[in-house]
Amino acid sequence: MIFNIDLIKNTGAERLLFNIVSMHPHSFGGIISIVDTGSPRTIISASAASKLKISATGEKASPIYGFGRGNIPCRKLNNFKFIIKSSEGKTKSIEMPVYVVDIPALNNLSQEMKISAYRIDSIIGLDFLISQKMKMVVDFNNNLSYFEEIYNKNILT
Repeated sequence: MIFNIDLIKNTGAERLLFNIVSMHPHSFGGIISIVDTGSPRTIISASAASKLKISATGEKASPIYGFGRGNIPCRKLNNFKFIIKSSEGKTKSIEMPVYVVDIPALNNLSQEMKISAYRIDSIIGLDFLISQKMKMVVDFNNNLSYFEEIYNKNILT
């Protein structure tokens, strides 16, 4: 299946956006995420965690360095559930580990850190591509970008 990625073409600020829908218990709703192949992890932002009331009851993780101003408290949710929609309108259910900004811990930080953390978007990282056996195609010149499932597992090795 093919899953379209939205291209945002602002000169000097190009972005790849991908929408996921949280199916995590008591946390249903859309999360627009930036596709970041430089990030090893998928991260649910403070604003998405707060809006969808995604509980930070998962395993305590080290603060995320290089994410915003760094030292943003987070927790690892080992089985985050979400769906993605293919270009044909079919859905794919996914369950994978993600990191979520720990809102209660964030609230103990300075106002400046909280403001900074809430400005950062959710991120689809390399762990998504690897765990879901996907490849990514990006062609800015032809306005084309998508994830595609890889059916030949030998491609990843």
